[in-house]
Amino acid sequence: MRTQPNFCRSFREEAHKVWEDMSEAEELDISRDEETTTQDLLLNLARKHRGRGLDIKTFSKSAESANGADWAFWFADHRGMGIGIRIQAKRLFPSEHRYKSLYHQSDKQREESKASGLPTPNQCETLMTHRDGLIPLYVFYNSDALDVQKAHLRHIDQFWWPYCFAFNNPAWGISAAPAFAIKQADWGKKNKPGDFAMTPWHCLFCHCCWDETPVDASLPSLIGYGLKQLHEFCAVELETSDDTSVEYDFSFEPTDNIPQWVALLGDGVDAQPALEEEMSRLQLKGVAAISGVPE
Repeated sequence: MRTQPNFCRSFREEAHKVWEDMSEAEELDISRDEETTTQDLLLNLARKHRGRGLDIKTFSKSAESANGADWAFWFADHRGMGIGIRIQAKRLFPSEHRYKSLYHQSDKQREESKASGLPTPNQCETLMTHRDGLIPLYVFYNSDALDVQKAHLRHIDQFWWPYCFAFNNPAWGISAAPAFAIKQADWGKKNKPGDFAMTPWHCLFCHCCWDETPVDASLPSLIGYGLKQLHEFCAVELETSDDTSVEYDFSFEPTDNIPQWVALLGDGVDAQPALEEEMSRLQLKGVAAISGVPE
């Protein structure tokens, strides 16, 4: 009999692991990039939940895409419903206490700008415009160099937050922010923790971070609810409309409209050429399909 996973606890524990690994790597002066951290994160989740209700399949290309988001994640349940996120991962640089390359510009983007005479597009713009219905999200990998106090100050009015992670610093090992919040952060002049609103990423899976509880406890419903709450929180921070769902062409509700790469990912080695071609079309470095049963 399969054991139903506790999504909230699992993803919070992985944030703690990232915090510890990033902090130790900095102490030992060992380079640790976003790609390594993402792959380790998925490996740990797959290892922990093997045969226990959380199945993970991944694939990454050998060469980094010229631009666009690094990874696409698809969260699904046993009914075939799912929700997708297009993720740009960035790590905290302790010597500067900031995230570099939030608005990275590829050589191709610079060439296109020179040819057109228009402002140079960057990764943030690409993330928001080239997503095929996936929700664009920044994910940050943090260490004990993070000024947690500044991060907490964003949530001072939300009295229920201490009950979810008890102001435990390692809970901020992985944090998340909507792409629109990064776009509004003064286009690269503000790229330090505290310059924009973000939350611990386990709040995408933990309803205790918010003042209401989703009716459906399936994995895609949990993360859809968490994403909606995150977007609304950041919209209020930016003094925009509370109803952010009308501002974007994606939905926070699970769907049975499964991306082609998800099906190809499930077809094994024989489908890898077609999978790489689809990832190149979507400008993706890696993909991950995560399916689970509700608690």
